[in-house]
Amino acid sequence: MRKAGLIVFFSFLLINVNCQSSFEITINRPLRDYSHSSIEAGNFYYTMGFIHDSIEYANGAIIKFDNENNLLIKEIIKNDTQTIINYAIEKTNNNILVVGWMKDTFQMSYLYVFEITTDLEIVMEKYHYFIPDGYDYFSLFDMVINQDDHIVLAGNFDDYAGTTGNCFLIVELDMDGNLLNNNYEESIYYDGTPFADLVVKQDGTGYYYFGGGSYEWVEFNNDLEYVAGGYHINWPHDLGGTISAKYLSNGNLMFVGMKSNSTYFYDLQLLIYNSELQNIKDTVIVEDGRQYPARLKGMDFITEDNIWVAVHDSWISPYGTEIYKIYIFDSDWNVKGSKYYGGDTQYDFNYVTATYDGGCIITGTCNQEEGSLDQDIFIKKVMPDDILTGTDEKVFTEFKDVLVYPNPVSDKIFLKADRKGLCFNLYNANGRIVYQSDIDVHRRNEINIAWLPAGLYIYSITNANGKAIDGGKLLKR
Repeated sequence: MRKAGLIVFFSFLLINVNCQSSFEITINRPLRDYSHSSIEAGNFYYTMGFIHDSIEYANGAIIKFDNENNLLIKEIIKNDTQTIINYAIEKTNNNILVVGWMKDTFQMSYLYVFEITTDLEIVMEKYHYFIPDGYDYFSLFDMVINQDDHIVLAGNFDDYAGTTGNCFLIVELDMDGNLLNNNYEESIYYDGTPFADLVVKQDGTGYYYFGGGSYEWVEFNNDLEYVAGGYHINWPHDLGGTISAKYLSNGNLMFVGMKSNSTYFYDLQLLIYNSELQNIKDTVIVEDGRQYPARLKGMDFITEDNIWVAVHDSWISPYGTEIYKIYIFDSDWNVKGSKYYGGDTQYDFNYVTATYDGGCIITGTCNQEEGSLDQDIFIKKVMPDDILTGTDEKVFTEFKDVLVYPNPVSDKIFLKADRKGLCFNLYNANGRIVYQSDIDVHRRNEINIAWLPAGLYIYSITNANGKAIDGGKLLKR
């Protein structure tokens, strides 16, 4: 392996700037790329993932950016070696400790840990090999910081032949990247998945692992040893799929997941448990399609009264267009605000990171074009003002109360709204209204405009008082 890193400014970046605090970044490249998680450190944000340099090989990547969209990408290039970057944490010296895995030319997998400066220069690298007999490689799906300021990782072991299956993996590192401990469990009742969540117990006596298979919960002590587990936490208030969990200051646990219904679709599930893991609240928000929380971390907050959640509709994956939604909740899971976005391609989200300015960073991927399986890294920064609505609503804001798509349009316009009493108005280039209809809330509205001639149109969204609260241009092809 050649230990080398390369900082590159990519000329093929597309950066869509909505305002100084809110923005989107799409990193356009020919192959399938991936972003894993994000952190905030100093005055910058860092997103971890990988970039393919060929069909067979991928290079780890760290993306550094700020609210001014000064963007820098460090690509970890090692000859004939695959590198995946999963997580990072800011150290007390202001450097960034980064964790991922590496596969060499002999298909040996290592835990890869390195330290970089804020200028993305590597100052330390370490490789740890601990794969037991019967397994060939491992994956990492979650990271927490324990009471000793150590990094604890959850993942799984797997094998190429598909005969052994996978099993749960838990690893502890210090802040210098040294391997302190690791353990694995081959129980049939739970395993390491990207849809489960590792949580440090609030009393500091160990860890909970929620949603990792048939067992809804598993407990480990500080030596990473299995203590207890069960099929249910507090039946019938079962955890659904794609679990994220976080403690409130009062000791209660907030959960985000998804709940299946009789039509085999999924809706957003929100739960609260007390410190004894007894259910306090179990709420499901019903929407059309499949409401899929960000896979690795679907919920985060710094201020408990502003809890960020991001969901995407996986029903039309991997083809067609996709709507996604961003919520702000209070600590009782009451909706404070929500907005629809997207409609132009498929979006898949992996990580929600609350930021110290009150906003959040959402990281994932978007398809390069309709029907394509090739993906670009997608990063979105939003602020509460983008989501919350009130009496002082902004007219014709770019952040939609109603999602109108596609644009350009050929035959049909689709609309989706999360407020009642709204009306869609379509005008031609001369300002004459050519179509008007009410918008049904929480469903996909379909408008056939095949009869209209090609050209540029203007639409507006009005509320029950006739006030225009949203709008834009629409190109008919």
